[in-house]
Amino acid sequence: MLHTEVISYRPFLIAVAFKMVGCRSTAEDLVQDTFLSWLKVDASKIQDVKSYLTRTVTNKCLNYLKSIKQKKEELIDQVSPSLTSLSISPDFSNLDLKCEVTHALSLVFKKLAPSERAVFVLKELFNFDYSDLTTILGKKADNCRQILSRAQSKLSDETERFSVDVDKLRRTVIDFKNATLGEFSGLIDNLKSDIYKKGL
Repeated sequence: MLHTEVISYRPFLIAVAFKMVGCRSTAEDLVQDTFLSWLKVDASKIQDVKSYLTRTVTNKCLNYLKSIKQKKEELIDQVSPSLTSLSISPDFSNLDLKCEVTHALSLVFKKLAPSERAVFVLKELFNFDYSDLTTILGKKADNCRQILSRAQSKLSDETERFSVDVDKLRRTVIDFKNATLGEFSGLIDNLKSDIYKKGL
């Protein structure tokens, strides 16, 4: 059982972990792992409990970040061959699939109209060529450039223009994750459906 002193450091340790990994739920998991590790050590030999716990959670964060980096490199290796024919070179260097996808897409849903959403996701996140967007969305390249510029401007604005359909967002997250593995059909159909439905 954890000593009261140890538990009292939980908020501090979560703050340390969150600063390192950038994800609240992951930070909480790492702190929980730290506490489990504490149960396995001889506490009588630990002179500075706070320092020990801080060092432990920091090491766990570093190991987590290292594993995430490896997973991203493996993901890119898997994706690249399947995208060669489309001349797509996605950048997943800052992508934390566990936490960031849903949050990022939620922001896209709140601020962008369907056509802006489609162009932004396909061009900015997956680096589709404008010629690809012309074929997929039936819009001229110059129009797609204007739409992308408008989307980027809206995303930098604090105003939220649309409500989020939670079920739609959930399906889009699934389609997005499939797209990172080279399966774009579901994401493309998903993005196009709102454009034709709302005429935007």
